[in-house]
Amino acid sequence: MKVLRLTPQTRLDLFPGYLWDGESPALTSDMVVCLRQGRIDRIIPQASYRPDGSQQLYLPQLTLLPGLVDAHVHLALDGLDFKTSVDRWQDPEAMSRCIKKQLEAFLEHGVLAIRDGGDASGWNLWARDRAPLEGPVPRIVATGRALHKKGFYGSFLGPPLTPPYDWEGTVKGLAAAGSDQIKVIVSGLVTFRHWGEVGPVQFDVNELRPLVEAAHERGLKVMAHANSDGAVRQAVLAGVDSVEHGYFVSDETLELMAERGTYWAPTVAAVANRLKVGRGREYNPRERDIIKGTVELQLKKIAHAHERGVRLIIGTDAGAPGVYHGRSYEDELSFFLAAGLPPLAVLRAATSVGAGALGLASELGSIAPGKLPYLIAVAGNPLEDPSALQRLEAVILLERA
Repeated sequence: MKVLRLTPQTRLDLFPGYLWDGESPALTSDMVVCLRQGRIDRIIPQASYRPDGSQQLYLPQLTLLPGLVDAHVHLALDGLDFKTSVDRWQDPEAMSRCIKKQLEAFLEHGVLAIRDGGDASGWNLWARDRAPLEGPVPRIVATGRALHKKGFYGSFLGPPLTPPYDWEGTVKGLAAAGSDQIKVIVSGLVTFRHWGEVGPVQFDVNELRPLVEAAHERGLKVMAHANSDGAVRQAVLAGVDSVEHGYFVSDETLELMAERGTYWAPTVAAVANRLKVGRGREYNPRERDIIKGTVELQLKKIAHAHERGVRLIIGTDAGAPGVYHGRSYEDELSFFLAAGLPPLAVLRAATSVGAGALGLASELGSIAPGKLPYLIAVAGNPLEDPSALQRLEAVILLERA
């Protein structure tokens, strides 16, 4: 795979065999994508092209498309061992090596934009601003430290909160620390001890709504960790921008999400991949059946969400047990396809819709004049054969400023 690093001074004309723009239902051919001053300047038919001395790059038989978007990751975790990951937070050199390796893994799989769901030590902010010190990296949207209620799930994601909540002050502090979005923990985890068992709801709609309003006043989106229909519904009614996980959501709440324009990252790999790693043997037969049933239900809900027009996005929860940065993206794509979604819908979730959830729709996610050149080239037609995304031939992106 070739990685092409661009600077704002790069003048480059791309000649792909085929082009998918991130939205259209079909590929186009015989087009030229002209890059100028760090942006896509124009897209023209090859028949209209006139050389102007710019560099040219031919990508014969390859399909050029927008870079992929992973809307839910945790760079501070490695997907191998939770305790080891958290202990590593105290070792800056080890964290630098680990995060650098993980960012490289995203590039190796064509994932050129990620949204980090937070960690209590703020390593996701460090990754966005400082790591690695050289070479291209994916575009990182960082939430900093997530918000959770004292005594409830989420201590490794951020400091605990106790009522009465000063949401304006809390959001102001997160914004000052550099958070691109706000992450709030609305419920606990799926437990696998009993069917449908989920950790309790932490905040109700009346507590969440002023948080969302305070964030939106500062131009910050709110992503909500929520499992159980009750937790998801509270979050959606409060006006959050995206729901993360959303296990056991009802069809009625999915309809509300479609009506409100709420994004949904179902993070199937975060549950399904638990049975693919060594720790999977720790689950007894009943728990394994619950995990399998939970995944099957989530796939059905993804299909129902698509039918209702919910804005689905690809989020792997990379860093969770068995969910590895970069390479688990293929797992999440395969789950969406297994749910019965057509390749076009899956590719949109992975590009243009995902960019919208990250607040980057004006810059990434589609190939259009004015957008940043975060692009990949694959062998084959991903609209007919999504496995073409695994045949990555080239990655094109801007050098870090």
